[in-house]
Amino acid sequence: MINKVFLLFTAIMYGWLGGWALFDPMSYVDDVGLSINSNLGSAEIRSVYGGINFLIGIFSLIAIFKTKHQEIFFKVLMFIISGILLGRVVTLIYGEFTSAFLVGFTAFEIVYFIFLFVTLKNMKRKIF
Repeated sequence: MINKVFLLFTAIMYGWLGGWALFDPMSYVDDVGLSINSNLGSAEIRSVYGGINFLIGIFSLIAIFKTKHQEIFFKVLMFIISGILLGRVVTLIYGEFTSAFLVGFTAFEIVYFIFLFVTLKNMKRKIF
């Protein structure tokens, strides 16, 4: 049951954030403190923040109803979250970890990582 709650929360959060960046990148970057200087910038926000996050939300929604996809979803999301956390560590090393936004999202990502690690371990299968 906890997996389904996690998946539903993930579908809502990532679907919402991804849809926001996908369909209104200017508003998205304004709220997160980025800027877009060209159509290329807008396209990158739509693709990287919008497209990827939106599809994470969709895949999470699918995994709620098709439990055979849960393990692969958890593995893919753990891989993505690990990459994001790597970026957070490098940001910390360079001394750029200076905003409440970063602290909040990093805490969110650490909680996700821990949940995914524990869940995959409990599935008694390899993590990667």
